Amino acid sequence: MNDSFKMFLIALVTAVASQLLLGPYILRLQGLHPHDQVASVANKVDPGLTATPREEAKLAAPNLEGMPLAEARERWRAKDIEIIEDGERDGSGAEPGTILSQRPPPGAELSSKEIRVVVARKSENVAIPDVVGKPIDDARKILTDASFTVGDPTPEASDKPANTVVRQSPGADEKAKKGSMIRVVVAQAPAIAVPKLTGLYLGKAKQAITDAGLKVGAVKRVEDAERGEGYVLRQTPAPGENVPPGTEIELVVVAPN
Repeated sequence: MNDSFKMFLIALVTAVASQLLLGPYILRLQGLHPHDQVASVANKVDPGLTATPREEAKLAAPNLEGMPLAEARERWRAKDIEIIEDGERDGSGAEPGTILSQRPPPGAELSSKEIRVVVARKSENVAIPDVVGKPIDDARKILTDASFTVGDPTPEASDKPANTVVRQSPGADEKAKKGSMIRVVVAQAPAIAVPKLTGLYLGKAKQAITDAGLKVGAVKRVEDAERGEGYVLRQTPAPGENVPPGTEIELVVVAPN
């Protein structure tokens, strides 16, 4: 092998090695990257081979119920979710400002970054007026003027004047929400059992009536051949019937012969 041919082979090997070793470096100097060339070639072959950007995943509504409104807004501000107060209602013991319900509900897909919520209303407890000893009509007005409601009065036998409030619940030393119901017990004259008067004579019958706290009513006389004058044949009300004090008792007695 002559010297000229040897020199040619050496030059050829040197050129190939330089291309392999220095090629990527030259491309980087030109602002290219070997992979860019591959992608460019792939695009020319089939544009579908390039990756398409993934659509942004839609958010699901977080569960806000039971959280304070301010805390919920702070927690979800980073995700640009706006929490809009959409009303208030009584929270059955929940702290004022606590989220009671939301729209859309927890877990639902958010079509926009807005969640509307209903929060617990601030309850206002007020002192209950003292109506014990007052007539029921006056007591009812006092309580309703203080924004309470009054239940149907419960009667109870008492020596207090009739229809006077003898108890109230809750008591006057307590506080309650406006609109709460106050229950009252009113005095009712104690019932008196009517004594048995039939079989007595008129004088003793009248005494028994007054001793029982009742009054002698009309006395009707009828003839009776078997019994003597003034004998009580019938009475109204009947024996054993419960009546208010002062009730009049009517008698039917035997007329004089």
